Amino acid sequence: MKLGLKRAQKKSRCIIFIAWGRNFLQQVSFCIGNSKFISDYDLILITDYDTDTDEYSHLFSCIIQVDFQMDGLLRKTEAFQNIPKNYRTCLVLDSDTLILKDISYGFEVAEEHLISVSPAPHYSLDYFWGFDGIMKQEGIKCDGQLQYNTGVIFFRNCRKVRQIFRLWRDLALRYKDQYTNDQPFFTLAMLLLGFNPHTLSISYNYRGFGDSISGVVRIWHSHGKVPEDINVFDKPWPPRRAWPSKVERPG
Repeated sequence: MKLGLKRAQKKSRCIIFIAWGRNFLQQVSFCIGNSKFISDYDLILITDYDTDTDEYSHLFSCIIQVDFQMDGLLRKTEAFQNIPKNYRTCLVLDSDTLILKDISYGFEVAEEHLISVSPAPHYSLDYFWGFDGIMKQEGIKCDGQLQYNTGVIFFRNCRKVRQIFRLWRDLALRYKDQYTNDQPFFTLAMLLLGFNPHTLSISYNYRGFGDSISGVVRIWHSHGKVPEDINVFDKPWPPRRAWPSKVERPG
């Protein structure tokens, strides 16, 4: 691991992006340039050794290069092992996100409950693309357990959380030839350790798949364009729904 400090730590909370390759760094740059409230936090990039970061280095307080052992989405599980320990609370964001509203509550509840995270749209862990096979190998009953989305994770930077992240990585390594998506391994790690995170509403991780919106969307998580009027409404109920570039309103 190579740690590059671009400027001194200013805050106790940080936002971390895990990205490699020019395409993903362009997405991260767009997120930083178009998100609100992002200047409230130090920004960190975790990437590989092959990615040229010179063009984007001014955006980050710290750039960490990692010699990844896995490929694709499973790299996320390795990246969590390289998070600096000098921040009290962190938020890891996928590159295809935008912060639209104040997200400080996510940090606050993570400081109290260790992890705060939103459900995945594909809620049932055991029905997530055949993941029931992995659960059975780990001795976990398939009872429709809630799955959490790993594109937005608030967490307190402490030993208990690092234990969860280590098991997350170990599970990904153990089954990497059978399963290549990082997300269900995260929920499985918490199940195996008997840990219940604080569950945030999907307003902190809105995927743009047409789910009901009651109130405001705080983090948009989609490769599609966020609708300009997504948070414009007279009454929160009946709910509106959103897709890339489009909001569907009741009536």
